[in-house]
Amino acid sequence: MRTPRAGWGRLSVTLLAVALGGAGCKCIMANTGDMMADYTVEHLNPFMIGFGDLGMACELAQSVGGQLLSFERITDAPNKAAVGVMASAGICAEVEAWDAELSSLRALKRGDAPGAKDGRLAEKRKHAVAAWRFKKAGEYLAKAYPVKAGECPELETTEDEFTWLMGNIAAVQAVQHDRVVGGAVGVPLDLPRQAARNVRCVNNEKWWGVPAALEAAVWTGIPGAAPEGADPWGQMAKASAEGKQTGVRLALAIRAQAAAAAGRMDEVRTIIREFKAAGAEFQPPARWLLMDRNAEAQLLALSDRLWTEATGHRTPEGALGTFWDDEVEAGGDDDLLDDLGGAAPTDEAPAADGGADE
Repeated sequence: MRTPRAGWGRLSVTLLAVALGGAGCKCIMANTGDMMADYTVEHLNPFMIGFGDLGMACELAQSVGGQLLSFERITDAPNKAAVGVMASAGICAEVEAWDAELSSLRALKRGDAPGAKDGRLAEKRKHAVAAWRFKKAGEYLAKAYPVKAGECPELETTEDEFTWLMGNIAAVQAVQHDRVVGGAVGVPLDLPRQAARNVRCVNNEKWWGVPAALEAAVWTGIPGAAPEGADPWGQMAKASAEGKQTGVRLALAIRAQAAAAAGRMDEVRTIIREFKAAGAEFQPPARWLLMDRNAEAQLLALSDRLWTEATGHRTPEGALGTFWDDEVEAGGDDDLLDDLGGAAPTDEAPAADGGADE
């Protein structure tokens, strides 16, 4: 006959084994999370930036970003890695907002009021998603580099500098997208001023003129933000001219977005032409290919908006840097409809019976 003491002993051993097994499992998961965070910063992000596929980068962030971020439940939060994850995911929503805007503009062009309104509503929804994601990127940045306002963090590596720069750009983007939806996301309005100060912590020449361009862009968007005697538009022009020679045309994209926000659409067209010409003259460094591709996507979105407002369709393939009202060389044809199939129109009238000869 078994004694109660023996039964309790076996139960204690069993509970101890379960507890140790659970602790071991959690330890394994924590180590996995730490390795994933380090891998993302040291290998995945640099690879994707050099690979240059913007769509893959944002889709990757959307698909596996949540898994990476969830490790903050069992180990140190992957704050540095999270900055890039949320900023990249924000780009996905941003691109969808651009497409919804074009849908609305096309409907407006053809007199479809309900379609135009529906497209505008869809656009606002995507702007809200982008605002939230870019806002989270800024929040993770503050956790990764906790410093007092106006102070610079210790940026020990190039990856640290890049994360700092991208996180501050994301903070500005969060405010821009939130403005479209009337502040529904609740992004703090002081983020652009903070970002303008923060980007001074990295070298302007090393980072393609982007810090100076971003700072000046913030000045143009906030009345009274520019220091006395500052020339925001002149500073952006100088920064973008210097930046394009590096092959990364991101400062040009920032300048174009600022001009569009200020309603300076003639200048936007000039910048788009300058952007296209720079791409033919200067090649982006392989390490930073994605950053130039991101800039191109932003300029193409602005071009698409202009083309759609004027013609009802987006920029024709390979036509970035040109516009519908450019002079056409003698003998040139508009081949926009060539891809739609069917025979090209001729000057001959069709036969009355449908074209069959008797």
